[in-house]
Amino acid sequence: MAEESSAGFTDRIKEMLAQSEQRLTAMQDEIAELVEQYWQAQLKTVTDMWEQQQQQSAKFAEQWEARQKAITDQIEQQWKARQKAITDMLEQRWNAQKKAIEDAHNALDE
Repeated sequence: MAEESSAGFTDRIKEMLAQSEQRLTAMQDEIAELVEQYWQAQLKTVTDMWEQQQQQSAKFAEQWEARQKAITDQIEQQWKARQKAITDMLEQRWNAQKKAIEDAHNALDE
């Protein structure tokens, strides 16, 4: 009877060890799944941040180009306005000198 008791005790311990092993395996699986979910969440967060940064960089580049174009256009307009002002002034002086020379010729011819 002692042998049966001992065999039953051994079987019971083996059964408990098998159950413990199953629980440990289940816990390991759960931990692995949680780690995978955490990893995927972190990866998504980093990916989303990267995409957001790319969008902001693209917006910044567009804004920079728009500002650069606005400044270039403004400088070009100012340059053309100055060119026109100088051309107009030179033309007026040329016309005034030309008229003065014509008047002087006419005065000499009279």
